[in-house]
Amino acid sequence: MEEQHDACPICNQISLWRKGENSYFIHEFKNSIFVVGNHQFHKGYSLVFLKNHVRELHELPQPVQAELFHELMIAAGAIAATFQPWKLNYACYGNVVPHIHWHIIPRYESDPDRLQNPWVHSSEFDKHLINQRAAQDLADRIRQQLHMLLGRRA
Repeated sequence: MEEQHDACPICNQISLWRKGENSYFIHEFKNSIFVVGNHQFHKGYSLVFLKNHVRELHELPQPVQAELFHELMIAAGAIAATFQPWKLNYACYGNVVPHIHWHIIPRYESDPDRLQNPWVHSSEFDKHLINQRAAQDLADRIRQQLHMLLGRRA
C-alpha cells in the first residue's frame, strides 16, 4: 500500500509524478523515485525520494533498506557519469521534511568552499532555482547516463 500524507511536500511530489506531472522526474526505482533538485547551485543536484511516507530509515524492513541504498548508488552513478564531479556528497536528514529522502550533491573543484558542507551557501540556493524546462533538460541528460548504467548491469 502506498501511504501518503497531504501535508508532506515529498508526498506531493510523488503524487504529481504518479499523475505524470512532475517535470523534475528522472527515473522510477522499485522503492523510490529519482528527481532533479529544484535549484542547481551545485550543478546536477538531485534527490531520491522513498515512495512511501516513512520517517526513519530504521523503520524500513531490512530488504527495503538494502534495495533503497542500491537505488541511491545507481542514481549517484548516473550523476557522476553525467557531470564528472570532483566529489559527491550525500545527505539524509528528515528534520525539515520527515519523509525518507536522499540529497545527492555534486561538488566541483571550482566550488566555493568545496571542503565545507554543501549547505554553507544555502542562502544562495534560491538564486539558482530552475524552471520546468531546465529540469526536463537535466533529467533527460541524467536519464541517458542512467540507462547506459542500467544496461551494463542487465
